[in-house]
Amino acid sequence: MKPLPPDIRLVFEDRADYLYAAVTGPRDSLEISMAYWRQIAAECERRNTRKLMVVENLGDYEGERDMARTVDYLFELGMDKLQVAFVVGRIELVAHMEHGEILALERGARGRVFGSASVAERWLRHGAA
Repeated sequence: MKPLPPDIRLVFEDRADYLYAAVTGPRDSLEISMAYWRQIAAECERRNTRKLMVVENLGDYEGERDMARTVDYLFELGMDKLQVAFVVGRIELVAHMEHGEILALERGARGRVFGSASVAERWLRHGAA
């Protein structure tokens, strides 16, 4: 597995009821997504996290998206065991990411895609958006 490229930044922050992770950078790809999710999964395991918010704010995607493969990978990492709010920084990508949400929900995951961090936080903290 490739490490996270140096131009991609991943930061973690403990919030009141959940772990916050923000990933930023000038580009995106399947390899970048797999690398940051692998680091997030390791951090969640280290902190015994049950609820997670991921805010993705990356540039253009390089290559073709494969949502089914990405969802498979998230399950391999055990992310389906957590309540995950995924916030899309680029509003034009929300519909595409919602396709991944549907694939994950059909398999029993507890995750949702949001265009707003405040709505995502309300869902994480209170169970409703």
